[in-house]
Formats: sequence, structure tokens, C-alpha cells
Amino acid sequence: MSDPFPVYRYTQRTKCPSLTAALCLKYCGLIIGVIFFILIGGCKQEPTSVPGLERISVDLSQARTGKLSEFFEPHIEYIWLEDDSEEAQLTAGLQKVLFYQDRIYTLDIFGCKCIHIFNKSGKYMSKIDAYGEGPGEYLDFDAAEVVDGELVLLGVYPRKIMWLSLEGKFLRELSFRDRIGPGVFSEFDDRYYLYNYTREPGDYFVRSFDKSLQDTVTYLPYDPAKLYGEVSGRSYLQKSSEYLYYGMTYSDTVYQVDNGNFIPKLVLDFGKYAQDLDEMKRLDDPRERLDFISNRAKLYFKGQYLISEKQLYTILIYEKKGINVFFDREQQQTHVIKDRIIDDIDGAYDPYYLIYSFESGKVGLKVPGRDLYKTLMEKKENMSQSDYKKWITTNGRKFSEIATAARESENPVLIVYRLK
Repeated sequence: MSDPFPVYRYTQRTKCPSLTAALCLKYCGLIIGVIFFILIGGCKQEPTSVPGLERISVDLSQARTGKLSEFFEPHIEYIWLEDDSEEAQLTAGLQKVLFYQDRIYTLDIFGCKCIHIFNKSGKYMSKIDAYGEGPGEYLDFDAAEVVDGELVLLGVYPRKIMWLSLEGKFLRELSFRDRIGPGVFSEFDDRYYLYNYTREPGDYFVRSFDKSLQDTVTYLPYDPAKLYGEVSGRSYLQKSSEYLYYGMTYSDTVYQVDNGNFIPKLVLDFGKYAQDLDEMKRLDDPRERLDFISNRAKLYFKGQYLISEKQLYTILIYEKKGINVFFDREQQQTHVIKDRIIDDIDGAYDPYYLIYSFESGKVGLKVPGRDLYKTLMEKKENMSQSDYKKWITTNGRKFSEIATAARESENPVLIVYRLK
């Protein structure tokens, strides 16, 4: 694009003999700079051909209707997060849903600022609510990971990392001097990778710590000449079953983290549909820029994606209209899907977009119980009595049972798809 995001690997590593509450007040060690390549697809330059780079060419003139069976296994799971307790209300929205063993953890960051715990069937168990300014408390948090059988809260304010038991009991915390944002724990190299929302020259967008927090590595330096999104970065770091990936708003390159290196792996090429980032940079007024992005912007990468070894999925917006893009990594083929994705697996709910990576190989979305029941009633109205009866006792049985049970609930039903 007109404002390509160079693939820098300026890495700063700090070996710390001990940790204090400030955690390494000064970085020491060696700054190693290696410039790899500039690889961005867009309207003004073509991506350079590099071995191993996967090019995702998005041509809106090839947009078509799509079916779930093209991208997912023939199995859909419905989990109603039941609201039989007042403590389980989830009306404000969930920013992350984490499956771990026999439990489901739902992070409500903007509503109750708490975590609800359900069993795998959706039965409410308990709630983690530690809002406050003291030890063992938080005013905000952005992410959670399970590491060695403990629940770790990341992106916490005041600046710290918190460890809880899987039941939500506070265990310990570590305060930081510098801002520590949301991120993930990578089992591939036993390290934390955290996004750092920075606009400071000399600072870095990604910080990594080993499990013992005795080693710090920084990646991707801030460049004041470039355009960056004013977003949280919660979705920038994504895991497949084998690798950690990083993708950022306005950067058309998705990096694969391999042996401590951020390597360009997938590049989006929007061709003539791409947004000229220079046009966006000229909009100094935040309100004017927001209006432009909401109503007139062309294609650009928003940093929202789900990835596996076989495919990448992302949501793109073109002049206010949402577009689903699936990229088959094995066949190196792009599928641009318009409108809703047709459910040809059980014929129940056609999703608009996919927003959650629940666990490795499982992705999906949430729909309020009442809305799902409306879908069921629409099916009933549009089918003959005999066809409807046959459907709810065969392919549509699971959907019908959950939608009926959740018919008066505002709490969500999780719809879970298994990646091919």
C-alpha cells in the first residue's frame, strides 16, 4: 500500500539477574538490527516474491456466496451459557472466550470487568471479580491465558501481571514500570508475547518474556512516519496449533514467529481496491478520520484474523460493507465471501462473521438465545410442517433443542465450528 509496514527485526534482549516491582528499570545488552524485506500488498506496489511467502490476493470482483462446508468439518456445536443465576448475566458482550479442559472462561472487559466460568456444557459455575486498586485487584484487564494450570491475566491496569487459580483464587502478581498490554503465552517456545500500545520513538510494539520473566526481548520498533491503528491490539497475536502469528492494523503483512524471529509469512494484496494510507494520514482530526474509516474507506487490514496451518480467515470492510475472506494455505487460493456464510451443514444459522478462536482448531461466534430462537421460528414459518418436523428431529435437532431452551435468554449461545 502507499504506507507499507517494513519488516524490521530490531530486537532488544535484556538478561536480568533478578526482578523487582519495576522489572528491569533499564534495559541492558545488545540491540541487534536486521532488516529483512518490505513486503506489503496494496494499490501502489506489488509484493516482492520471496520463498515461503503466502500471497493473499483479494479481488472484490470475484466475491461470491460461500458455504460452511467449504471451510469447516461437518460438525457444529451449540453451547448456551445459561443465565439461571443473576451472577451469570452476559449482556455487555464478551471480548474473549477461552476453552480449557472442562471449563469455559468468558472475559467481559467492558461490562462487569470480570470473568465468568462455565463448564463445557454451558452451566454457570462462578465468577472472577476483583475490581479495585489494591493487591490482587485490577481496574482493567485485556486478556487471559492458562499457563501451567494457572489463569494469567494480561494487559492489567495498574501495570502488572496477575496469576489466579483455575477457580479464580488470587495467587500472586508482579508489577511493572512500563506499560504491559494484551497478548498470549506461546507454548512453542515457553514465552509470553505482549502487544505494547506505544507512540514513543525508540519504543517497540511487541515485548516478550520467558516463563520466569527473567529475559526480555522487544520486536518491531515504532516509526513516527507511519500510520498505526488506534486499537487495543487484543487480536494482533494469534496462535495456530504449531506457530504464533502477529498481524497489525494498516500492515498487510502477517508475521510468523519462528525461533525468536518475526518472519513475514502472509501478505494481503488488495490491488485496485486498496485504501491509500497517505489519504488517511492527511486527516489530522480524529473525528474526521473516524468518519472516513466508518463510511468511505477502501480495503485495509484491520488486524482481526483467525489462523490455522490450513487456512487464514479475516474480516475486511469496503465502503461500510463487511467481507469474509478465507485463504486456503494448502492450495494458495483466496475465497472472497459476500453476505452471510450459508450453513449447509445442519441448515440452521448462517453466520455473518467469525470472531472467536476458542481453542486450537475451534472457532466461531456468539448469538443471544432470543435471537437464535427467532431464527428457529423463521425456519418453521418458511418450511412445510412435515419438512420442519423432519428437520428438527434430524440435522437440526441440536440447534432446535438449544434455541428452544434459550428462547427467553439474552445470554449468548456459542456456535463452534471445527476447522478443516
